[in-house]
Amino acid sequence: MKRYSLETTPYEQISHNPKLKKRVLFHKGVVPGLMHLSQVVLPKGSDAVEHTHDINSEVFYCLRGRIIFVVNGEEQPLGPGECMVVEPGEPHSINDVPEEAEMVYFMNEPEAA
Repeated sequence: MKRYSLETTPYEQISHNPKLKKRVLFHKGVVPGLMHLSQVVLPKGSDAVEHTHDINSEVFYCLRGRIIFVVNGEEQPLGPGECMVVEPGEPHSINDVPEEAEMVYFMNEPEAA
């Protein structure tokens, strides 16, 4: 068994918006098939630039607030208790955060061929 706590997890910059910080509960190698499990609090008005992942899916779960994603050019609002999976190659960004929000997200690691 392994346990992790946000209280003891340091903040790291988010590559798609260096003003934002995340806490990575665990990195690659802890759970087979996952690259990381992260938590982020998004201040009102936050955004993140459009990007894609060639071979990874990314899963977002909103804990509180509201996050306006854009996936494949279409707005995709995400609210508390909602989950979204972005598939490899799908362009995605955070367009707006109308009120402070919190989410948990992770990225899979594809199996080696």
